[in-house]
Amino acid sequence: MTIPFIDATLATGGGKAANLGELQRAGFPVPDGFVITADTYRNAVADLDLDVLLAQGPDAVRAAVEAQPVPAHVAQEITNRLATWGEGTAVAVRSSATAEDLPDASFAGQQDTFLGVVGAEAVLDAVRRCWGSLWTTRAVDYRQRNAFDHHNVALAVVIQRLVDADTAGVLFTRDPITGSEETLIDASWGLGESIVSGAVTPDEYRATTATVLERHLGAKQTRIDRHGATTRTTNVAPADQTRLCLTDTQVLELARLGQAVQNHYGIDMDLEWAYTGSTLWLLQARPITTTASAPAETRQPPTTTVSGRRIGKASRTFHTDLVEHYPGPYPLDLAAIIPMHRQLQAGMSSIGITSTPIDQLIAMEPDGTLTAAYPDVHLSWRLARLLRYQAPDPAGWPSVEATYRRQLAAVLPADLTAVPNQHLLTLLDQVLALVSDIARARFLDYVGPAQLTALRLGRYLALARRRDLYAYDLLGDLEYTTVTIDKDLHRLAALDPESPAYRDAYQQFLDQHGARTTQLYLPFSHRSWREDHTSLDATLAAVRRAPDRPNDTASHQDLVDEITRRLPSPARRGFVRTLCAWRDGHVAREASVYLIEDAYVIARRVTNEIAARLHHRQALDTPEHLKYLTLPEIATALTEPASTQETRATASQRKGDRPRAAAAWWARADLPADTRLAGAAGSPGQATGPVRVITGPQDFDQLQPGDILVCHYTDPSWTPLFGLAAAIVADTGGRLSHAAIVAREYGIPAVMGAAGATTTLTNGQIITINGTTGTITI
Repeated sequence: MTIPFIDATLATGGGKAANLGELQRAGFPVPDGFVITADTYRNAVADLDLDVLLAQGPDAVRAAVEAQPVPAHVAQEITNRLATWGEGTAVAVRSSATAEDLPDASFAGQQDTFLGVVGAEAVLDAVRRCWGSLWTTRAVDYRQRNAFDHHNVALAVVIQRLVDADTAGVLFTRDPITGSEETLIDASWGLGESIVSGAVTPDEYRATTATVLERHLGAKQTRIDRHGATTRTTNVAPADQTRLCLTDTQVLELARLGQAVQNHYGIDMDLEWAYTGSTLWLLQARPITTTASAPAETRQPPTTTVSGRRIGKASRTFHTDLVEHYPGPYPLDLAAIIPMHRQLQAGMSSIGITSTPIDQLIAMEPDGTLTAAYPDVHLSWRLARLLRYQAPDPAGWPSVEATYRRQLAAVLPADLTAVPNQHLLTLLDQVLALVSDIARARFLDYVGPAQLTALRLGRYLALARRRDLYAYDLLGDLEYTTVTIDKDLHRLAALDPESPAYRDAYQQFLDQHGARTTQLYLPFSHRSWREDHTSLDATLAAVRRAPDRPNDTASHQDLVDEITRRLPSPARRGFVRTLCAWRDGHVAREASVYLIEDAYVIARRVTNEIAARLHHRQALDTPEHLKYLTLPEIATALTEPASTQETRATASQRKGDRPRAAAAWWARADLPADTRLAGAAGSPGQATGPVRVITGPQDFDQLQPGDILVCHYTDPSWTPLFGLAAAIVADTGGRLSHAAIVAREYGIPAVMGAAGATTTLTNGQIITINGTTGTITI
């Protein structure tokens, strides 16, 4: 006989139907359906000698079961129920065993499902095939491994209205690998069968009910959709393959649905879901049976320097700078971090500031976890050299940059596909060597001397009785790289996105500024705007939402004139000369960053070719997995074909361990127990508003006008967000960090170095921050 979902129990309808019935009774959005009871199956096979048939093999049992007719009265009930839904209604016909979707055994995928079934005769045929699927080889083996008696298992069949999904997938309410209490979501276009069957590489999301923590773009090469009375697999358009199929709003809605289902059952759950337009449907729910065996060990932050000494102020400052500049690196990023930081340390050493070499500070564990130790820092008499250092005129940077650009343009051949494997590695070394040269010039000739210039400006400001100002307050009306890009972003955002003018302007913007990245010192785990338009589109969306800000009445020149008038006459010429050097130096400092970003785009052309070759050789599940390997591991994989399986296993394992590995990077020495959530005063003023935790450009569209932006750090690509935010709170950074500088330019309060803010504060929570005192009131 047949019964509606709402009346199904484990005995009558099997695990799947019982769960659907319970969910429907609880008010969850379950598509309507009914169940052909387990007793119907028992009656249909009652005359079969299952033991004799099983001795011949599972296929013999299956053939005999599928040959049994559906009892006439049951067939009539099915016909009548289908008629109430209307002629031509497509349904899903799903197996629901009495030992299925249980806390200790899910039986997921062991029996068959038929999608897009239309008409009573087709449904009856699918029912018989569902019955037969109880006896597939995989189902028989599964029961034997889990000690289920074949005779005690019966099969009900679920008939459910088919949701013609635009997007569908699966959801786990707990990470089954790490055991962390976070929602994991796989999603793709069309029906969820694409994901369940493993036919596509889906988009992957990690979230809480308040925040999307991580997103990974999947290939989503094909999709399955209903086509009349059948389903059809088609290729996904290239544009849809390269964009996420869920919005953050949908991800959070799914996370909340998963939490509600988990709360209802009191156990971690595995859900199947679908979206039709903006409507979310819950298609299936079962307990997770593959949870982590034990919670991950809590990583304790270091309490001493790398040599065992007490962590002092200098050590803490250097550690914070290291963590902020390279936030959450992947193993391949070490190929850029190590040489870049060596140049920074060489520049400091030349003037008497030495610290533990970067090679001894960053350690990597086999699972890909990277940690940064606290350095030993020493100041020597050579620091006095800073006062006598003859730096080049910062106004001459354009000619320096032109030389580097000529060298970069000549380093790669036109066709990388024809380059032998070993030579690819040589080319990568050459690009990275050029980046090191640029970095050495940047740190030694421009960044270091600029700090001395800032000190001199500070003395002039004190002499003018304007101790409330800093050197960075004297960068107004200056056309440097970040300002130029920000202005062009606003011009582009003002155009109609559907117009031909917008398309032309968009391409022109990418040609001029497309090398900008979201994390500029992590070049191998992130992409530029030119390579991945998603982050640029999110940035443009944030610009469009930002309210117009009134123009400041006081200009930069007015401020300079006021300071000049306040200075004694003999000091005025020196002030103007120092100010010009400061502003020219800032232009060079910003331009050199963008030059490094351009160089890394070239480096990624090489690593992209390497990734494609390793993927083709099946040494990587996807080309994206290259970032989970170190450069020496990649060299081995390229030159030693026998390492293919080991390489693939290493990258795949590190991908699974990534959530733990990413969190470990932010470990820092414990603050005193009585310390409140507070940090450094970054930009003066006070503001109250709701928290919005932003982890990267993929979250930009979450920020609303008046929100308090809470983040690990920011870099230049985040600048448009400051037009939306009421205030800024950052885990890391100080008064001279990028977030503080831009916050002052926008006239909004900022608190920097508020360790733990991104984990302590939650979205929507109302807080008050005081950027003058560096305090946060919850």
